[in-house]
Amino acid sequence: MDASAYKVPGDNTITLSDELAREIMSRFQKDRDNRFKLFLLSHGIRQKYLDPITNEYSKEFHEWYEASGVSNLFGKLGNFTKYASAGEVVEFVATKTRNPEKELAKLPVSLRALYEVSLILKLDEDAFKTCLRFTPTRQTLDAPKHEWKTKGSDPLIHPDASSLELAAWRKRWEDPENQKEEDKFRRNVKLLTVSVSEDLFAFKAGKKTGVVDIEQVQDLLAQIEALFSKSNEKQFKLETQIDRITEKYASEKEKADPASALKAPKKSRADDYK
Repeated sequence: MDASAYKVPGDNTITLSDELAREIMSRFQKDRDNRFKLFLLSHGIRQKYLDPITNEYSKEFHEWYEASGVSNLFGKLGNFTKYASAGEVVEFVATKTRNPEKELAKLPVSLRALYEVSLILKLDEDAFKTCLRFTPTRQTLDAPKHEWKTKGSDPLIHPDASSLELAAWRKRWEDPENQKEEDKFRRNVKLLTVSVSEDLFAFKAGKKTGVVDIEQVQDLLAQIEALFSKSNEKQFKLETQIDRITEKYASEKEKADPASALKAPKKSRADDYK
């Protein structure tokens, strides 16, 4: 590398002009093209020398990686994998989207950001394509595509997208039921916990057993809900698990019913209730 070439340009060169703007744009585009081609090159190498069964690189690759000096450029092998993953994104957008040129322009150049984008692509191709146009959300992990919410949102994937915001979205997408919208009244201090006996789900031969039944739970909840009104809305918030409890109650009751013993079990969200 010729150090003498790296000097601040002369005054005429940096005078504000259309020509200066064109040069800056040209250099940005060349930098973008160069990085994308480097990502693609890495992706191609990984495809050729990574064993899909063991998920290990071949001995030939390891020897070349160290002896050729490219390890000094990529760093550790894990970093090379990030370059390859970024290349996987570039290839997908270039070959499997309706308008490749338009969609390629939406991709960030940052290696960290593109690596996060690659994790989204691995999760779900439909979600990835949606993220090029919107920032989708969903209420449950198994929500069908037509239930995803996108209205009024900007694209999640854009040139300035950071790895942090992409990772945060992915976390919410993979665990939607544990994500809560920010409370405008900041009612986040836990005040109390009300628990009910596991006997609630106790049945024998289709008949209720134990010390508590669903009606008692519903009655107590109604009394508690009566304490909350518009007058104290800003101070207090009530959150319950009654929907899941009711669903699990019905599921356990059905399973204990002798008439249902020969029926195939149904998968219910109630099974997830702890």
